[in-house]
Amino acid sequence: MAVTHSTAARNAATDAVTALIGASGNLKFRLTGTVGAPGTAVATLPLSGTAFGASSSGTATANAISSDTNATGNASPVATATLETSGGTVVIHCAVAGSGSDINLTNGLTVASGDTVSCSSLTYAALSA
Repeated sequence: MAVTHSTAARNAATDAVTALIGASGNLKFRLTGTVGAPGTAVATLPLSGTAFGASSSGTATANAISSDTNATGNASPVATATLETSGGTVVIHCAVAGSGSDINLTNGLTVASGDTVSCSSLTYAALSA
């Protein structure tokens, strides 16, 4: 039998994780890395003062995310992303790909120096139903 969680438990877990990001966190696209060693950032997108709204049905939706209009860039493709506090503490680490990943980039995985990188929507769920 698979582990399942009530909606209240999923909401509480998701809200607890997104609250750790705090005010003025960032979404950073990176070349490689892990949660403990996140790797080189090629684009930094500032999150809203309140990064995520309250969870509904176990999923939280990010509030507005500002574009990075002058990305650092690199010739290597983006492979991971982090959501972190304004002080740089990684809260969430995930995979990035063109499709079928935690975060999907639609205009290719290589970010050049000076590129504009944007995020049109982002959701997070801590637990499965």
